Amino acid sequence: MFAPTPELVDPWRAVEAGCDYSGRLPLARMARLQEALREALGEASFRLSFSRDLEGRGILRGEIDARLVLTCQRCLEAMEVPVSLSMVLALVSGLEEAGRLPEDLDPLLVTAEPLRLADLIEDELLLALPLIPRHEPGACPVSHVLAAKSEERREEGPPRPFAILGELRRRGD
Repeated sequence: MFAPTPELVDPWRAVEAGCDYSGRLPLARMARLQEALREALGEASFRLSFSRDLEGRGILRGEIDARLVLTCQRCLEAMEVPVSLSMVLALVSGLEEAGRLPEDLDPLLVTAEPLRLADLIEDELLLALPLIPRHEPGACPVSHVLAAKSEERREEGPPRPFAILGELRRRGD
């Protein structure tokens, strides 16, 4: 059963209680993510479950889904990027403990301070962003115009880099 999502959670208590949270967060409330977005429209839906694994470690499992509007770096137009991610994080108190985790677990460093779930969701969305957002090759709206100009250049013949120098020389005589 999913409980209403609180803003702050004590992660160790949530593990002991086996808490499950689900909900939606507006992208407009995520200031750090907004810097990478072209438009902060829509929301991210999430499901988070706290539990213990077979070795007794505190675990946070989650799923996050969102549709992010980014700027294509090829054509500089808007592009929608669907993000659907799953995460399995082990709650750790320090870097030494994080170093002992198996490869399939990512560490989540927690302190005595409560965990802000919105920050965690925003962090995961930031990590899921493509390094260089681009439409698929040939899918850019501007690529059709560029292809037509390239075709025009091919019809003009091969480039003649010294033609300009020859023209300048003729004018100077």
